[in-house]
Amino acid sequence: MSLWIFLLVAFAAQAAVYSLLHSMANYSRRAVFIDFTAQQEQVREVGGLPYAEIINKAGKTYGVSPELVAAVIKAESSFQPRALSKAGAYGLMQVVPATWRLVNSQAAICSGRHQGDCGSECFYNPELNISVGACYLSQLIKRYSGHAELAVASYNAGPGAVDKYGGIPPYSETTEYVERVVNYWYQISGRIPPSGLAAEVWLRLAAVIGWGVVITSIAILVVGNHLFRRYRSFRWR
Repeated sequence: MSLWIFLLVAFAAQAAVYSLLHSMANYSRRAVFIDFTAQQEQVREVGGLPYAEIINKAGKTYGVSPELVAAVIKAESSFQPRALSKAGAYGLMQVVPATWRLVNSQAAICSGRHQGDCGSECFYNPELNISVGACYLSQLIKRYSGHAELAVASYNAGPGAVDKYGGIPPYSETTEYVERVVNYWYQISGRIPPSGLAAEVWLRLAAVIGWGVVITSIAILVVGNHLFRRYRSFRWR
Protein backbone atom coordinates (compact mmCIF):
# COMPACT_ATOMS: atom_id res chain seq x y z
CA MET A 1 0.00 0.00 0.00
CA SER A 2 2.85 2.37 0.81
CA LEU A 3 4.24 1.87 -2.70
CA TRP A 4 0.76 2.52 -4.17
CA ILE A 5 0.41 5.79 -2.25
CA PHE A 6 3.93 6.83 -3.22
CA LEU A 7 3.18 6.19 -6.91
CA LEU A 8 -0.05 8.21 -6.76
CA VAL A 9 1.74 11.14 -5.12
CA ALA A 10 4.59 10.88 -7.65
CA PHE A 11 2.10 10.81 -10.53
CA ALA A 12 0.28 13.90 -9.24
CA ALA A 13 3.58 15.76 -8.75
CA GLN A 14 4.88 14.83 -12.18
CA ALA A 15 1.61 15.86 -13.84
CA ALA A 16 1.75 19.23 -12.06
CA VAL A 17 5.38 19.81 -13.11
CA TYR A 18 4.55 18.77 -16.69
CA SER A 19 1.74 21.32 -16.83
CA LEU A 20 3.96 24.01 -15.27
CA LEU A 21 6.72 23.42 -17.82
CA HIS A 22 4.27 23.79 -20.70
CA SER A 23 3.01 27.02 -19.12
CA MET A 24 6.58 28.29 -18.90
CA ALA A 25 7.12 27.39 -22.57
CA ASN A 26 4.03 29.36 -23.55
CA TYR A 27 5.13 32.31 -21.40
CA SER A 28 8.59 32.29 -22.96
CA ARG A 29 7.14 32.10 -26.46
CA ARG A 30 4.78 35.01 -25.80
CA ALA A 31 7.63 37.13 -24.41
CA VAL A 32 9.68 36.48 -27.55
CA PHE A 33 6.72 37.29 -29.84
CA ILE A 34 6.05 40.56 -27.98
CA ASP A 35 9.67 41.61 -28.39
CA PHE A 36 9.74 40.40 -32.00
CA THR A 37 6.63 42.39 -32.88
CA ALA A 38 7.79 45.53 -31.06
CA GLN A 39 11.08 45.57 -32.97
CA GLN A 40 9.36 45.46 -36.38
CA GLU A 41 8.41 49.12 -36.00
CA GLN A 42 12.04 49.95 -36.80
CA VAL A 43 12.93 49.58 -40.48
CA ARG A 44 16.55 48.48 -40.22
CA GLU A 45 18.61 47.63 -43.27
CA VAL A 46 20.49 44.36 -43.66
CA GLY A 47 24.04 43.87 -44.78
CA GLY A 48 26.31 40.97 -45.64
CA LEU A 49 23.44 38.89 -47.02
CA PRO A 50 22.61 37.82 -50.58
CA TYR A 51 20.29 40.32 -52.31
CA ALA A 52 20.74 42.77 -49.40
CA GLU A 53 20.30 45.81 -51.65
CA ILE A 54 17.07 44.49 -53.14
CA ILE A 55 15.78 43.49 -49.69
CA ASN A 56 16.49 46.94 -48.26
CA LYS A 57 14.81 48.67 -51.19
CA ALA A 58 11.70 46.47 -50.99
CA GLY A 59 11.50 46.88 -47.23
CA LYS A 60 11.59 50.67 -47.46
CA THR A 61 9.15 50.73 -50.37
CA TYR A 62 6.49 48.66 -48.62
CA GLY A 63 7.17 49.71 -45.03
CA VAL A 64 8.32 46.36 -43.69
CA SER A 65 11.59 45.73 -41.89
CA PRO A 66 14.28 44.41 -44.29
CA GLU A 67 15.47 42.20 -41.41
CA LEU A 68 12.07 40.50 -41.35
CA VAL A 69 12.04 40.11 -45.14
CA ALA A 70 15.49 38.52 -44.96
CA ALA A 71 14.37 36.17 -42.15
CA VAL A 72 11.39 35.03 -44.24
CA ILE A 73 13.62 34.46 -47.27
CA LYS A 74 16.00 32.41 -45.12
CA ALA A 75 13.14 30.27 -43.83
CA GLU A 76 11.43 29.93 -47.22
CA SER A 77 14.26 29.28 -49.65
CA SER A 78 17.57 29.76 -47.82
CA PHE A 79 18.30 32.49 -50.42
CA GLN A 80 17.94 30.10 -53.39
CA PRO A 81 16.33 32.15 -56.22
CA ARG A 82 15.27 29.06 -58.23
CA ALA A 83 13.56 27.32 -55.33
CA LEU A 84 10.27 25.62 -56.19
CA SER A 85 8.12 23.86 -53.61
CA LYS A 86 5.81 20.88 -54.13
CA ALA A 87 2.90 23.26 -53.53
CA GLY A 88 4.01 25.38 -56.49
CA ALA A 89 5.58 28.27 -54.55
CA TYR A 90 8.32 30.06 -56.46
CA GLY A 91 11.57 31.81 -55.80
CA LEU A 92 13.25 33.45 -52.86
CA MET A 93 10.07 34.21 -50.92
CA GLN A 94 8.16 31.16 -52.19
CA VAL A 95 5.18 33.05 -53.59
CA VAL A 96 2.38 30.99 -55.12
CA PRO A 97 0.94 32.28 -58.44
CA ALA A 98 -2.47 33.10 -56.91
CA THR A 99 -0.89 35.34 -54.27
CA TRP A 100 1.41 36.84 -56.91
CA ARG A 101 -1.54 37.79 -59.11
CA LEU A 102 -3.44 39.29 -56.18
CA VAL A 103 -0.52 41.40 -54.95
CA ASN A 104 0.51 42.39 -58.46
CA SER A 105 -3.02 43.54 -59.27
CA GLN A 106 -2.91 45.83 -56.23
CA ALA A 107 0.69 47.07 -56.36
CA ALA A 108 1.34 46.78 -60.13
CA ILE A 109 4.84 45.44 -59.46
CA CYS A 110 5.18 43.95 -62.94
CA SER A 111 3.41 46.83 -64.64
CA GLY A 112 4.91 47.64 -68.03
CA ARG A 113 7.37 44.75 -67.97
CA HIS A 114 5.41 42.39 -70.20
CA GLN A 115 2.00 41.64 -71.65
CA GLY A 116 -0.34 39.07 -70.18
CA ASP A 117 0.01 37.14 -66.95
CA CYS A 118 3.29 36.69 -65.13
CA GLY A 119 5.11 33.39 -65.57
CA SER A 120 8.14 31.62 -64.16
CA GLU A 121 10.44 34.28 -65.63
CA CYS A 122 8.84 36.79 -63.25
CA PHE A 123 8.46 34.36 -60.35
CA TYR A 124 12.16 33.54 -60.32
CA ASN A 125 13.32 37.14 -60.76
CA PRO A 126 14.91 38.08 -57.38
CA GLU A 127 13.86 41.74 -57.52
CA LEU A 128 10.26 41.00 -58.49
CA ASN A 129 9.92 38.05 -56.13
CA ILE A 130 11.22 40.00 -53.14
CA SER A 131 9.02 42.97 -54.03
CA VAL A 132 5.87 40.83 -54.22
CA GLY A 133 6.76 38.91 -51.06
CA ALA A 134 7.62 42.07 -49.10
CA CYS A 135 4.42 43.79 -50.26
CA TYR A 136 2.32 40.79 -49.23
CA LEU A 137 4.11 40.56 -45.87
CA SER A 138 3.43 44.26 -45.30
CA GLN A 139 -0.26 43.73 -46.05
CA LEU A 140 -0.42 40.88 -43.54
CA ILE A 141 1.27 42.95 -40.83
CA LYS A 142 -1.34 45.67 -41.34
CA ARG A 143 -4.14 43.09 -41.37
CA TYR A 144 -3.07 41.82 -37.94
CA SER A 145 -2.49 45.28 -36.44
CA GLY A 146 1.27 44.99 -36.37
CA HIS A 147 1.44 41.54 -34.78
CA ALA A 148 4.38 40.25 -36.78
CA GLU A 149 4.12 36.68 -35.50
CA LEU A 150 0.55 36.45 -36.86
CA ALA A 151 1.66 37.94 -40.17
CA VAL A 152 4.40 35.33 -40.43
CA ALA A 153 1.95 32.55 -39.54
CA SER A 154 -0.44 33.87 -42.18
CA TYR A 155 2.36 33.98 -44.75
CA ASN A 156 2.75 30.23 -44.21
CA ALA A 157 -0.77 28.96 -43.53
CA GLY A 158 -2.88 31.71 -45.10
CA PRO A 159 -5.04 34.41 -43.49
CA GLY A 160 -8.04 32.08 -43.36
CA ALA A 161 -6.30 29.70 -40.96
CA VAL A 162 -5.08 32.50 -38.69
CA ASP A 163 -8.53 34.09 -38.63
CA LYS A 164 -10.17 30.73 -37.93
CA TYR A 165 -8.05 30.04 -34.84
CA GLY A 166 -7.68 33.65 -33.74
CA GLY A 167 -3.91 33.25 -33.62
CA ILE A 168 -1.16 30.98 -34.86
CA PRO A 169 -2.88 27.84 -36.20
CA PRO A 170 -2.05 24.65 -34.27
CA TYR A 171 -0.36 23.09 -37.29
CA SER A 172 3.10 21.71 -36.56
CA GLU A 173 4.39 23.03 -39.89
CA THR A 174 3.16 26.55 -39.14
CA THR A 175 4.27 26.71 -35.50
CA GLU A 176 7.72 25.44 -36.46
CA TYR A 177 7.85 27.90 -39.37
CA VAL A 178 7.04 30.88 -37.14
CA GLU A 179 9.67 29.87 -34.60
CA ARG A 180 12.19 29.42 -37.42
CA VAL A 181 11.52 32.88 -38.86
CA VAL A 182 11.71 34.46 -35.40
CA ASN A 183 15.00 32.70 -34.66
CA TYR A 184 16.44 33.78 -38.02
CA TRP A 185 15.31 37.34 -37.34
CA TYR A 186 17.19 37.39 -34.03
CA GLN A 187 20.29 36.04 -35.78
CA ILE A 188 20.08 38.58 -38.62
CA SER A 189 19.28 41.54 -36.36
CA GLY A 190 21.91 40.62 -33.81
CA ARG A 191 19.44 41.16 -30.99
CA ILE A 192 19.24 38.90 -27.95
CA PRO A 193 15.86 37.29 -27.15
CA PRO A 194 14.21 38.15 -23.82
CA SER A 195 16.02 36.62 -20.85
CA GLY A 196 15.05 33.18 -19.60
CA LEU A 197 15.01 29.73 -21.09
CA ALA A 198 13.74 29.38 -24.64
CA ALA A 199 10.39 27.69 -25.22
CA GLU A 200 12.19 24.76 -26.85
CA VAL A 201 14.18 24.12 -23.65
CA TRP A 202 11.05 24.15 -21.49
CA LEU A 203 9.38 21.74 -23.93
CA ARG A 204 12.37 19.38 -23.84
CA LEU A 205 12.20 19.36 -20.04
CA ALA A 206 8.45 18.73 -20.28
CA ALA A 207 9.13 15.78 -22.60
CA VAL A 208 11.45 14.23 -20.00
CA ILE A 209 8.82 14.65 -17.27
CA GLY A 210 6.23 13.29 -19.70
CA TRP A 211 8.15 10.04 -19.94
CA GLY A 212 8.22 9.95 -16.15
CA VAL A 213 4.44 10.30 -16.12
CA VAL A 214 4.12 7.39 -18.56
CA ILE A 215 6.46 5.17 -16.52
CA THR A 216 4.70 6.05 -13.26
CA SER A 217 1.31 5.33 -14.87
CA ILE A 218 2.52 1.87 -15.90
CA ALA A 219 3.84 1.27 -12.38
CA ILE A 220 0.46 2.31 -10.92
CA LEU A 221 -1.31 -0.19 -13.17
CA VAL A 222 1.10 -2.97 -12.21
CA VAL A 223 0.87 -2.30 -8.46
CA GLY A 224 -2.89 -1.78 -8.65
CA ASN A 225 -3.30 -5.09 -10.44
CA HIS A 226 -1.16 -6.81 -7.81
CA LEU A 227 -3.22 -5.34 -4.95
CA PHE A 228 -6.49 -6.30 -6.63
CA ARG A 229 -5.31 -9.89 -7.10
CA ARG A 230 -4.22 -10.02 -3.49
CA TYR A 231 -7.38 -8.57 -1.91
CA ARG A 232 -9.88 -9.52 -4.65
CA SER A 233 -11.32 -6.04 -4.26
CA PHE A 234 -10.49 -2.37 -4.56
CA ARG A 235 -11.18 -2.00 -0.83
CA TRP A 236 -7.57 -2.48 0.16
CA ARG A 237 -6.64 -2.81 3.82
